Amino acid sequence: MNLKSLINISLVLSLLGLPAPCVAGRDLTLVATNYPPFYSSELPDQGGVALVVKEAFKRQGYNASVKFYPFARAALLVKTGQADGIIGLWYRKEREQWAHYSDPIQAVQIVFYKRKDNPLSFSQLTELKPFTIGIGRGYANPPEIAAAGLTTEEGSSDEMNLKKLFLKRIDLVLIGHNLAQYLIKQHESEFTDAFEQVGDPIATEVFHLGVSLAVSDQTTLVSEFNKGLESMEKDGRLAEILSQFPQLPPAVDPIEKIRTQAHP
Repeated sequence: MNLKSLINISLVLSLLGLPAPCVAGRDLTLVATNYPPFYSSELPDQGGVALVVKEAFKRQGYNASVKFYPFARAALLVKTGQADGIIGLWYRKEREQWAHYSDPIQAVQIVFYKRKDNPLSFSQLTELKPFTIGIGRGYANPPEIAAAGLTTEEGSSDEMNLKKLFLKRIDLVLIGHNLAQYLIKQHESEFTDAFEQVGDPIATEVFHLGVSLAVSDQTTLVSEFNKGLESMEKDGRLAEILSQFPQLPPAVDPIEKIRTQAHP
């Protein structure tokens, strides 16, 4: 198909309110950390959020593939330009030094989980100072955790933190609500009736695509991704994909609300 034909087809589709065909972009290598049920190497289509990212790029003529690593490794690959971007990046101001943030994709609520046989309860975060809280290594934790002076212990994965909680090696786990539900179901024989959420969600995080500042076309990639994401939202495809994956209705303002003042 020559350029003139492509332009004519694009004009017709535009008049009909349909997305125009895109000139093919380059192949993209993206990274992510397993975070089911939203994205994981073990899920169909690598999960809903990963599918959204790949399809948004595909609509703009790019072929994106996703590889999964622990977060610290994935972040390093993006920082050094060995990967074009990372899926599911939560906003933190300091991450703007190595990632160009896309528009928001989906929100997730962050909660505490404890053992059911532990009577622990709290109304203020400072009441949790005597306890040890399991967190993911390299994760961006809600700033309120550090502000309250809480004791944290890093784990190599969220699954590992739940196992440590089961063995009473820690008192609480800080985790995405949907992720906790998924992992508990995956280990049903071991974790049945072992855990429960304690307190209200303490934060709402938002998944973004973070494009590496080390790649020369990073501005173009973010712009093209945002266009693809917008077209998916307009034709209902975004809601269709994400509705397949359970999530809590937002009850806490996203942390990135501060983005308009200082954040993404």
